[in-house]
Amino acid sequence: MSGELKKVVQRFEERLGLLESGGHKGPAHWKIFHLHNALNVLKDDHAAADLHLDEFDRAELAKEFPELEADRIPTVEELRSRFDMIAGGMI
Repeated sequence: MSGELKKVVQRFEERLGLLESGGHKGPAHWKIFHLHNALNVLKDDHAAADLHLDEFDRAELAKEFPELEADRIPTVEELRSRFDMIAGGMI
């Protein structure tokens, strides 16, 4: 196993353990979704799996790197406001 693949496999195992222990923050279904996607590509493309694990860690990374705020998921209220502005005259 290459060094890079080994790192991704270890990272995956750590994230899975975090979910299994209930020690995660945020909605678990999104974290499970990202782990599922990482597992689907892990064998053939460990770089893609690593990117899915980055998505798993996004909330924690945003605390460390405020510039990720631009990538945050909007609230339902923000979506409604933007939709109303765009669709204002269409409906």
